[in-house]
Amino acid sequence: MNNWPKFLPDPTSCARGFALSISFWLIVSLLWPNAYYYSYGFSRRYWYTIRSSDFQAVITFAWLCQILLFSFYHWGVTKVAEWMEIRRHNQQPPTVSAWQHWREGVIAFLTVPAAIVMGIPAIALFMLPIRSSSGALVALILGSAIASAYLYHFRFAKLLKNLLKFLWIFYAGLLKILELLLVPVLTGTPFFLLTVATAEIVPKQLLPLTTFLLVIWVLLSGIVGYAALQYWSAHLVNWAATWWPADSPGYGRIQARKAWKHNRTASSQSFVRHTTSWHLAANDTTNLIYLNLIAIVLGAIAFLLFGESSEWSETQEEILGSAVALVWVAVWHFWGWPREVEIARGKPEAKKSQSSAKKKRSPNSNSPPPNPVEQDLNQLKATTGINRMKPVRRSTQPTPEVPQWYVFRSGEAKGPYTKLQLWEVQEITARTKVRRREAEWQRAGEIPELASYLTQK
Repeated sequence: MNNWPKFLPDPTSCARGFALSISFWLIVSLLWPNAYYYSYGFSRRYWYTIRSSDFQAVITFAWLCQILLFSFYHWGVTKVAEWMEIRRHNQQPPTVSAWQHWREGVIAFLTVPAAIVMGIPAIALFMLPIRSSSGALVALILGSAIASAYLYHFRFAKLLKNLLKFLWIFYAGLLKILELLLVPVLTGTPFFLLTVATAEIVPKQLLPLTTFLLVIWVLLSGIVGYAALQYWSAHLVNWAATWWPADSPGYGRIQARKAWKHNRTASSQSFVRHTTSWHLAANDTTNLIYLNLIAIVLGAIAFLLFGESSEWSETQEEILGSAVALVWVAVWHFWGWPREVEIARGKPEAKKSQSSAKKKRSPNSNSPPPNPVEQDLNQLKATTGINRMKPVRRSTQPTPEVPQWYVFRSGEAKGPYTKLQLWEVQEITARTKVRRREAEWQRAGEIPELASYLTQK
C-alpha cells in the first residue's frame, strides 16, 4: 500500500464508497413509485402509503437508513476480523465498542449529501449514452460511488468534525444567551401578571414606584431561576457520569465536570446552601445586565444611522439583530464563560496547601530521608556503651512514582501506569490519547512532561 498513488482512493475507501452508493440508490429505486424496479411485482397495497408520498420523503428515508446499514456493516466486518484473528493467532482480539459501529453510520449519513453533489459531473457523464431506467440507476450508483470513495479517502468526516467544533462555539454561546434572556421572562411572569391585575387599584402617582418594584422583582426572581438551573444541571451531569460509556464521545469531559467543586458539593448541600450555584447565578445576572447595556448602545447607534425605528427596513433590522447577537456571543465567550468555569471549578486548595507546607519546612527538608540501616546500627552502639557514632547518611533512593496515567486503546481506558510504563508497556506516541487520573483525554504530544517518554513510530 505504500506504492499506492495518492490521488487515487485506496481499496478500503472504494469499498465503503460503493457500499454507500449502492445502499442509498437501491432503497430509493425500490421505494419510489416511478422507479424502474417498482413494476416487478411489488404489492400495491403494501406500498400504498409510500406511493402517495413525494420523492423528498423517499430520499429522506433512504438517507436515514444509512446510519443503521453502515453500523450493521461495520459490526459484521468486525466479527469476521475477530474470527480470523482467533483462528490465525489463537487469541481473543481487543473488543470494539458499540460507539465505533454507530460512528460509521453517522459518517455515512454525513457523506451521502456531499457525495451526491460532488458526483453530479460523473453522474451526468455516465448518463450521456444511457436512456433506460436501469441504466440511469447504474449511472447514479457509479457517479456517487466515485465521489464517496474520494470523500472517504480524504477524510471528509474529519473535516466536518473540525467545522462543527468551530461552529459549536457560536451555537453554544447563542444558546446561553437565549437562556439568560428567557429565564427572567419565565420567573418574572407571575409578578407581571400581578402588576397588570392591580393596575386599576394602584393610583397613577404610584405608577413609577410600581414599575420600579416590578423590575426589581423580575431581576431577583431571575437570579433565583439562574441558581436553580445551575444547581439541577450539576445533578444532571453527576447522574450522566454514572452511566455514560467510557468509550463514547464526551466521557472525559463529563468526568472532568463531575470533579468540579460545583458538581461535588451539589450532592451534599441543599439548594439554599449551595454557594457555587448562587455565585454562578450572580455571574449570569451580571452578563444579563451587560447584554442589555450593549443592546441600548447599539440601538442608539442604529437610531443615529437609520433614524426612527418605524422607518427601518427589514434588511436594516436583520443587520442590527445579527450585530447584537454577535456582540452578545463574543461577550459571553471571552468574559462570561471563563468566569463561570473559574467559579465552578473552585480554587485549587490542594496546591495552596502543598505550597504552604513547603514554606513551613526547614531548609534541609529537600534532602533525602536518613538511611534506616545506619540508624539501627547507631542505636545498637548506644545500648552497648559505644560513644563513637557513625554519622547517619541520607538515603539516596528516589521516591517511587505513583501510577496515575491512563491510555485510551481499543475503545477502552487502560491503566493506571507510570510515565516509564507508558513508554515501556504501552509504547505511546505523540497521537496516543492519555489522561492523568480523571482529567480530560489529550494527545500525548500535547503534554510537555511526557515528551521524553514518546516512542518514535
